[in-house]
Amino acid sequence: MNLSADGSNNGKAVINYADIPLVGIPLASEHSVSSANSILSETSERASTAGDSSINGKTVQNLQQLEIAEKEERHVNIIRVVMITFILFSATTVCIIVYFFATDYDKKQLELEYESFVENIQHDIVWEVQYNFALLQQLSAGVTSEILASNQVAPNITLPRFEVMGGFTDGLSGVMTAMFIPLLAASKLKEWEAYSVENQGWLEESARLATDHGKHLRPLEGTYQDHETDAIDLIGVDGNIRGKIEPIPNKIWTWNEGNKTELEPVSDDQLLAPFWQSSPANANTVNSDMLSDYRVAKLYKNMRETNQTVMSSATMIGDLFGWMYSPEEEGKKEEPHAFLMEPVYANLSSTESEPIGLIMGLTSYRHLFENILPPKADGIYVVLTGSSACTANLTFLLNGPEATFIGFHDLHEGMEEYEAMIPMELYNNTSEDLCTHDLHIYPSPAFVESLHTRKPLIYTSIVACAFVVTTICFLIYERLVTKRESTKTAALQVVASLFPSGIQDQVLKGVHDGTHGTSNPGGVIATFFPQTTVLFADIAGFTAWSSSREPEQVFQLLETVYGAMDQIALRRGVFKVETVGDCYVAVCGLPEPREDHAVAMTRFARDCQLRMASLSQQLEVALGPDTAELSFRIGMHSGPVTGGVLRGQNARFQLFGDTVNQASRMESTGLKDRIQMSEATAQKLIAAGKGKWIEKRSEQVDVKGKGWQETYFFKKTFGTNTSTSGASTDDSHARAKKPVIMPLLVNKNQRLVSWNTEVLVRRVKAILSDRNSHLDDDGVKHDVELSPAVADQLHDYVEEIASMYRDNPFHNYEHASHVTLSMEKMLSRVMETSKDKRSVDRYQNDITSDRLAQFAVVFSALIHDVDHTGVSNGQLVKEKDRVAVLYDDKSPAENNSIHLAWNTLMQPQYKDLVECLCQTEEEKDRLKKLVINAVLATDLFDGDLRKSRNERWDHVFGSKSSIAVLSRVGEDGFEDVNSLKVMIVLEHLIQASDVAHTMQHWHVYVKWNERLFHEMNEAYSSGRLGKDPLTFWYSGELGFFDHYVIPLAKKLKECNVFGVSCDEFLDYAEANRSEWNMKGEEIVKGAKRVR
Repeated sequence: MNLSADGSNNGKAVINYADIPLVGIPLASEHSVSSANSILSETSERASTAGDSSINGKTVQNLQQLEIAEKEERHVNIIRVVMITFILFSATTVCIIVYFFATDYDKKQLELEYESFVENIQHDIVWEVQYNFALLQQLSAGVTSEILASNQVAPNITLPRFEVMGGFTDGLSGVMTAMFIPLLAASKLKEWEAYSVENQGWLEESARLATDHGKHLRPLEGTYQDHETDAIDLIGVDGNIRGKIEPIPNKIWTWNEGNKTELEPVSDDQLLAPFWQSSPANANTVNSDMLSDYRVAKLYKNMRETNQTVMSSATMIGDLFGWMYSPEEEGKKEEPHAFLMEPVYANLSSTESEPIGLIMGLTSYRHLFENILPPKADGIYVVLTGSSACTANLTFLLNGPEATFIGFHDLHEGMEEYEAMIPMELYNNTSEDLCTHDLHIYPSPAFVESLHTRKPLIYTSIVACAFVVTTICFLIYERLVTKRESTKTAALQVVASLFPSGIQDQVLKGVHDGTHGTSNPGGVIATFFPQTTVLFADIAGFTAWSSSREPEQVFQLLETVYGAMDQIALRRGVFKVETVGDCYVAVCGLPEPREDHAVAMTRFARDCQLRMASLSQQLEVALGPDTAELSFRIGMHSGPVTGGVLRGQNARFQLFGDTVNQASRMESTGLKDRIQMSEATAQKLIAAGKGKWIEKRSEQVDVKGKGWQETYFFKKTFGTNTSTSGASTDDSHARAKKPVIMPLLVNKNQRLVSWNTEVLVRRVKAILSDRNSHLDDDGVKHDVELSPAVADQLHDYVEEIASMYRDNPFHNYEHASHVTLSMEKMLSRVMETSKDKRSVDRYQNDITSDRLAQFAVVFSALIHDVDHTGVSNGQLVKEKDRVAVLYDDKSPAENNSIHLAWNTLMQPQYKDLVECLCQTEEEKDRLKKLVINAVLATDLFDGDLRKSRNERWDHVFGSKSSIAVLSRVGEDGFEDVNSLKVMIVLEHLIQASDVAHTMQHWHVYVKWNERLFHEMNEAYSSGRLGKDPLTFWYSGELGFFDHYVIPLAKKLKECNVFGVSCDEFLDYAEANRSEWNMKGEEIVKGAKRVR
């Protein structure tokens, strides 16, 4: 901001604002028809008012040019619309025709392909079932032949080598197991039970045959029909029977609610079907009465009635046959299966007699649909619907040779227009109780989409390309027109954002007339506004606050605060003129005059003040200590202003006049967190009936160039019951809601706890990120999240550390937070410097990559003054304090802080936090060593420690020989020179952070210097300091600067740890030393007077 009152401006103040260029605003020839009509209307009105004689030749010429341009533009638009419409219509018609014929051809090809798949499904499924029937019939004939050859009498029949006979059946088909089941009357129950026990040796034979004859086929993946189970369980690696084969049940049994129950026949004539031999063999299923299962009994009835091989409806195999699937295929047990049944007769010619046994097979419905379609023929649904004797409908999805069971019921996805219904004709004879199926085949949407080709699009694209040459000229033309209109719109938006509405019209008119950017007096853009109120709002304490922050944090604060003020200004009808640094300038009463401009601006000021109070508390959690202390210092003055645009490069709306100067003086002479206004503004408020809002300032204000004046403050008792959005209780525009402000995080220590916790959370996340190598392709680390337990424990720990600080004026928790803030800033500077690979030293990279060391120094900054008593180490030694005795008079305060903080961290309630930080005992020991070194480095007055630190610095960064450096490395226990450098630099960083107030803005230095004086004064008053601080404070501070602060800043500069930022700390230190040299004595005298 440049406020001047020279002769060239007639004694009025001028504000030169930051400008935004108006380059790119379209000229009059680019105006639309509506714009031209508007200009013509305005020009005609002026001509009629002034008389015909006032219309000169240039005006008439301009009117004629506008009329011609209007007609030409109209004709061009008509031709453009006609041509584009014709081309689009022709292209669309031809493309539609081509696309229609190509799509129709594509659809016919799809139908042919689909029909071939349907035929394959129909043929292969029926063939598969009938093939299974044929194999069972063949096995039945083989069993009959074996019975006749061995002269066995039913039902006591045991078939030798049934493992081989059944193995061919289940190996060549989809039958998972082949079973021989004798039929007997209940009267022969005891006889059979004795027989089965005596003849169970076939199980051992089956196990032996499974090894000798192991080349069975295995068409069903995951099943055990190749007899691996038998071989693994019964045959050892030496080929001998291993162990004892599990005996079969000695009673015929049935399943009853999931348990084996001994069969109790109803009568001697009851027909029984004990499970006997199977391939593969399984002892646990032997002697299970199959006819006790209603499904098998129903199938047996169907077989006898139709005298043919039959297949059951869908059934669940349950526990009896669950062993057929391997553990990896456990889920397939829940799929639908089917029993196949074929009778066994006493001889080959007696098929009309009663059967003596049964051959049964078990198959999966899913297997019927496998290996039907070729690869890549994916997405065909097959729905099996059955007769009334069937249990349920089944849906399968075929993807190439694989089939997937979707579920019971019809679950296909649309495509009814492609449905193919095919009956499964499996039987010569049928009955009401026999389940028969029909196949309903549907393509899935994905299948139909996969068979669609790109030919329709290709053909259509070829035709469309024929129109490209014709249309390209029109497209280019349209693009140019669009670009012109968008440029015009963008320019208008820029103008609207920079200028009030009334000024906008004059700016655009100046561009149209060709006078923008010239010195033509006729094109001056300026307006006099007689009734306005101007406001200056400055963030008090911002300069000092920003000296300890990073640029990103500074801009985060300003963007947040100014964004909130912009919203309030928009709602209150206030025009934002500009922002200069931390000063916000606004005006009310222009461009549209309003009588209540002073009232509206006062409400705006009050709303901004309250919003700032709320935001500063919220932002302290993110931006650190002292943020909540920031507030506005606001000044207002009412009077006339001249607003206009000084044409030239980067032109912008500006305010001129004494009112602006007065408003600026009201702000600069005001008080923090107060709204000061001139008497002119106060009179406006009184006249508006708002006199109760204000109070006269107790003393007059010396206004530069105006002398002493009476000013007024806005009363803090008014307007405090407003919402954080700024709605006033007496605001006619916002009476709907009147919430009361609820202070956010009122307790400052709690806000600092939250901020310190967030700082440490970031450091812990960095450790985890490095440890787990969360890197993406370009080497950027992914963000990691802490577990809730670790995050909660970290917050609890910081809260406990805060409670361990005493309420000293200087050595308190706020000081620890300030040191932590300074350490964070210094580390961020080191991290930023390390990005410049050309000038960075290796030890700087080591600091940057050592996340544990970074955590350690930030942690040390937080805990370095825990339980500080407010007196020096020398006093503690002199008093023989318990702590001094405990630590042998060596840095007692620092050692006590380390002891308390570390022991607290090792408590069981922080177990997860410690394990997160340190995975091994070595890491824990290293962390402890780093903390000890860092905290002890804050002991400024221990001569031995200071001498040791200086020697190490000279050895590493000074002119000492490399041999001395290497010897020092060994003495200090560091692995190499860089490790030693890292530790030395970190020690000096925490020393600098501990006295960071001396290397920051003068106001920050004075604030903490005053607190330290009060602390030492209290110690002197209580007899715990041997000398009155008033007697040495001035000279002592100069000596502290000369012998500690400035040399420390120079060391940091010498080691180049901050790169180009190294001068900042030294410059502040030297500036504060110079300022103290000039003002220190007066400050000490003032302290003496207060005492």
